[in-house]
Amino acid sequence: MKIALIADTHDHLERLTQALEIFAQASAQALIHAGDLVSPFTAEKLSTFDGPIRAVYGNCDGERRGLRRFLKSITAGPITFELAERRFVLAHDRSQIPDDLLSQADLAVVGHTHSPAQSRQNSTLIINPGECCGRVTGQPTVALLDSDNLSVELINLS
Repeated sequence: MKIALIADTHDHLERLTQALEIFAQASAQALIHAGDLVSPFTAEKLSTFDGPIRAVYGNCDGERRGLRRFLKSITAGPITFELAERRFVLAHDRSQIPDDLLSQADLAVVGHTHSPAQSRQNSTLIINPGECCGRVTGQPTVALLDSDNLSVELINLS
């Protein structure tokens, strides 16, 4: 299964639209957002993704009731869930995930740093898809995860 990974959208609708188009072209079947959508209008756009969405609040997501109006499943992290026979833990910031929770997951998806990264802690793959908005690093990115072989494709947005 192809899973779309995104974080730190920060209301950049043009880049979010581009990311959603790329995810659709890649036939992504689920989407994971690691926080900092920021405004409800961004959540409304994200909700147009054709498939299940898992999302957590980030430190800049102040209007939580408005975000939840469009993304019913958005919640405070960390959260754990199963998808495509893989165990996930999702949080905005890696520091929010206790090591004992991390050790129970196949994958962790995080954001907050605005920099794409992949690492392993023991057997857990930790993925940060970078910043969709591109405002901090100047390099807007998202990622696609293949849950079958745990390969991650980092995608540069323009």
